[in-house]
Amino acid sequence: MNAQIRKRLLAVSAGKANYELQQLTKAKGKTKVHLLVHVTTREEIEKCDMRRFVHDFRPTLELQRLVDLQRKVLFTVHGYDEVDEPLFAIPSVRKYYAKCHEVWPCWSYFSELRSDCLAVIAACVTPNLSIVRHRRRKKVEVAQTQAELIEFFEYGLSVAALLHHKASIGKQQGMMLLRDVSYYLRLPESFGK
Repeated sequence: MNAQIRKRLLAVSAGKANYELQQLTKAKGKTKVHLLVHVTTREEIEKCDMRRFVHDFRPTLELQRLVDLQRKVLFTVHGYDEVDEPLFAIPSVRKYYAKCHEVWPCWSYFSELRSDCLAVIAACVTPNLSIVRHRRRKKVEVAQTQAELIEFFEYGLSVAALLHHKASIGKQQGMMLLRDVSYYLRLPESFGK
């Protein structure tokens, strides 16, 4: 039983409302960053209320909106700034994102990949997560099994294909976009082919 482990350093506050946006807007140069930041409130999380979330990002979105949102959504949470735990260690946040993933596995289409956003969501959804805290750094090391990351990725493949088709993204380009997500998640190279 040789379960390969994928490790990633994530900021302790990664995913909290302002942290990710600040990191992205500190970009070198004067490049414009076009993002939609979707903030889920603590109240929505604690009530496991996904209505607004699912409504805002349903696969039946108007075509232009669907095209405009591809790889441009930063999913984040507001209301846990005083909590010292990283979001993926908070049970209510884990439960919320796990339920979202069950009914809405569209992360690979919508999620922006320059931040820790998708990694935090994958960490929330992964059932067996190991967290190692580094005392002097504001980062934690997250370890997940390769099999669980593959399952997270594969669960959304059919929805990603549907969204690519609806947005008139050709098969080759769609495969390249999914390869980018696979690379981001650090899946085996065979997933990128």
